[in-house]
Amino acid sequence: MQVYSIKVAEREGFTLEWPLKVYGVVAARDSVEYRHNLLFYCTRDDCQILTKQDPFLHLTVPSRAIMSGGIMEPTVTIEVHLKLKGTVESKDRTLIGKAFFYDEKDLDSGDIISTRVLQGLCEIELCCEQLEHSHQATILGVRVVRGSLPCGNGIKIVCSALPEDKTEGGGKRPAGCILLLDSQAGDMRVGEEGYLDLLRQVVSVKSRGRLEILMKAGEISGSVVFPTKFSDISRESCELGSCEVEITVAWSLLVEKQYEISVMGAIHPYAWESIPRRPIMKLVDAC
Repeated sequence: MQVYSIKVAEREGFTLEWPLKVYGVVAARDSVEYRHNLLFYCTRDDCQILTKQDPFLHLTVPSRAIMSGGIMEPTVTIEVHLKLKGTVESKDRTLIGKAFFYDEKDLDSGDIISTRVLQGLCEIELCCEQLEHSHQATILGVRVVRGSLPCGNGIKIVCSALPEDKTEGGGKRPAGCILLLDSQAGDMRVGEEGYLDLLRQVVSVKSRGRLEILMKAGEISGSVVFPTKFSDISRESCELGSCEVEITVAWSLLVEKQYEISVMGAIHPYAWESIPRRPIMKLVDAC
């Protein structure tokens, strides 16, 4: 289950006073591990300011791919607890505090991007997609290896999971974009070794698809495209004006159950029946 964006919108009959100072948690739980897989997290002291022009939450994770289908428990739970910061904490209001469930059958099939709505004092619009037979891509680093970034107009980095052929489906399916970084003009944090501080790092890509990473600085842009791998590391560079940027991606298979790793020790792509079973000790006659 690929989550592209989470938008806060006004509900019919309820008017919000923009801008909104929002804090709280949005998290997913799936059949792999029933712990919180955070999609959004902000404390009251570090809340996000939403405007009518930009009402989207800054998604910072998930830490791993969200499994929307499984062998035994195909349900995904999305928990939303968002609050509106007031002048003092006693005047804070709950925008929405609910949990809702997705079954695999409730998600659109055929790799179609869809929007689900959850209502409270406001509406939460969750834009997501079910990617069948996909792999996990972890963007390990985006690093400046030569020159300096043209930060005058800010830097934006997005990625898209593309099909094997850009014309697949007659060009009717637009690729969903995931925001990895969006800096304001002149506000760009670069680490000592040239690494950029990304908002998100984990995305899902179809087994025969590709991952495109696009960087934009005003009118200047550069991009790289990685073919999907079962495992291993991919590394490519692109030019952004006079600057060279190196992008490193790690690939891995998705895990449907913790059992596969904790007991089996390995997983096999899309073939549960072929996974070696637990070793059995057999006593034989020493003679």
